[in-house]
Amino acid sequence: MLEFTKLTLNDITKLRPFIVQKSNNLCNYTVGNIFMWRDYHEMEYAVYNDTVTFKAHTKYGGVTTVFSLPVGKDWIGEIDKVIEYCSHNNLPVALYAVTDSDFKHLDSIFKNYRLFSKEDWSDYIYNASDLVTLSGRKYSKKRNHINNFKRTYSNYSFEEINNSNLIKVKEFYNNLSADDVYDSDTAKEDHVKTIEVLDNYELYDLLGGVLLIDDTIAAFSIGEIKADTLHIHIEKADHQYNGVHQVLTNEFAKHYATDEIKFINREEDDGDLGLRQSKLSYYPCKIAEKHIFIAE
Repeated sequence: MLEFTKLTLNDITKLRPFIVQKSNNLCNYTVGNIFMWRDYHEMEYAVYNDTVTFKAHTKYGGVTTVFSLPVGKDWIGEIDKVIEYCSHNNLPVALYAVTDSDFKHLDSIFKNYRLFSKEDWSDYIYNASDLVTLSGRKYSKKRNHINNFKRTYSNYSFEEINNSNLIKVKEFYNNLSADDVYDSDTAKEDHVKTIEVLDNYELYDLLGGVLLIDDTIAAFSIGEIKADTLHIHIEKADHQYNGVHQVLTNEFAKHYATDEIKFINREEDDGDLGLRQSKLSYYPCKIAEKHIFIAE
């Protein structure tokens, strides 16, 4: 039977080889997303036959315990182990971050099921070339913001986050967030885990970029590449610089979306209408809906 263990930051090196095997481009199956939100979702994991399954807690869909689709050598075999675990512990079989493309596999295992989803959970996925070039009429406002920024702050630069500037990035974020009031649990967790990522930057082993104006940090972004997708986990900027968000998004895409990268995932909006509008304004090629799959 599966034996679940609390997920901690110390597990990141052990579990990274499993996580990178998942073929879809959802944020839920990236190292950054899993470990940044592990405490919020009270995540645990179990490894069986070179395959890992994550267990999390939720208050949605009438269930409190949900499982990831197993990732690794034998995900079908581990689904059977999840069913066995749920039966033994009197739990419904509930799987999270299930997409429409997953149903064809699950249909062969489960005859009856129901789905629960929220618009807040959908990932905003873009053609990488769109965010790199911002070409065409639909991006004219973005280009105007960027051009105004460049005229106002001509001495700007973009560089990777590394040991030479990491301390300055930490100082920037501490000063930026000093007066912030977090009005939701997710905002609080995002703040806490942004600090954790910066404090454990080498262990997380993500990709970071910092935007500077006259050698003063104005913004930074952190993400990771998985297969053909660049995922953006963190974006923080000083709003006093007009156009800073547009420039950060564009510079990060230009720097890390190489020819092999087809998509950029800017992740969920968490129900924040302002954030939703911002993400829609970049014209995603796909809004990836995700479900909780509950066997009946």
